[in-house]
Amino acid sequence: ELIANISHDLRTPLTMISGYSEVMRDLPGENTPENVQVIIDETQRLTELVNDLLDLSKLQSGARKPVPERFDLTETVESVMSRYRKLTEKDGYCIDLSTDGPAVVTADRTMLLQVIYNLINNAVNYTGEDKSVSVVQQLTDGGTRVRVSVTDTGEGIPADRIPYIWDRYYKIDKVHRRAMIGTGLGLSIVKQILENHHATYGVESTPGTGSTFWFELP
Repeated sequence: ELIANISHDLRTPLTMISGYSEVMRDLPGENTPENVQVIIDETQRLTELVNDLLDLSKLQSGARKPVPERFDLTETVESVMSRYRKLTEKDGYCIDLSTDGPAVVTADRTMLLQVIYNLINNAVNYTGEDKSVSVVQQLTDGGTRVRVSVTDTGEGIPADRIPYIWDRYYKIDKVHRRAMIGTGLGLSIVKQILENHHATYGVESTPGTGSTFWFELP
């Protein structure tokens, strides 16, 4: 099933790249900036998929280990949020951030950037018609721990399916659909990175009202 899903996701951008290239070669006037941009976008998507597959492989094999450093998690969350400005402006998404930081943690900053980025991507892909996503950073346990949570307003996840959503390519409805953002491997990468950090993490969801994915670090 995993190979079938990966093959599907590899084939889609390859088909687009090949199709648009042939059109531009064979039809007069089709060598347009718009068509070139499609090829660039699909090449980027293909690159992201291959990179995610390599990341997941390295994480699971232990070849990619955390390199801890002390840094301000609040600044890191804010830097991720800035990447979504175009999505907010162009497609009408509302991605809100609330923090009670600053919160200094000792962890691999690059890996945590990837975790936050993937959790927001997941929320964007599954949020409801209001296109609303909420990101919250809060101090817990008397300020000794920090929790980051990402909430969407989508259909939610049935309780019996929650243990499986961290699996590669697991989909609640079993329909393999193309994610609007990301590659379908995001939650698997999140799980592996957080476990490598000995972090606590989880998801709270009620069908019909959305889901909240969260993680906590000292």
